[in-house]
Amino acid sequence: MKPHRKLIGESRASERVPIQCSIVLASGIQVGEGQVLNMSDRGCLVESSVSVKAGDYLQLRLSLPESEPSMRVSRAAVCWAQGFRFGVEFLGMEEKDRARLNRFVTTQGGDPWTGVYH
Repeated sequence: MKPHRKLIGESRASERVPIQCSIVLASGIQVGEGQVLNMSDRGCLVESSVSVKAGDYLQLRLSLPESEPSMRVSRAAVCWAQGFRFGVEFLGMEEKDRARLNRFVTTQGGDPWTGVYH
């Protein structure tokens, strides 16, 4: 299988909203923590001391602000990595978590059709 790669700054299909929340990530036997810096319904920007590279696959647990329990992403692809920051695309999520994520991003980001943002 060919690694999934995107260029840094490549245009996205979804608008990202700034956010600060904690994340736990696992790659094989390596487990670590980090911070989500922005998020969309398709992925997020993570800052973590865990060493990853483009093409790696991770499992994630996101702790969204004012939201319990945490959300699980069973499979996420690292699209790019630079220093302690990397972008991931959410590939595998339960439908209830996907719906929660969509609601959260819409609430945080506002309505892209009207240009009104929170």
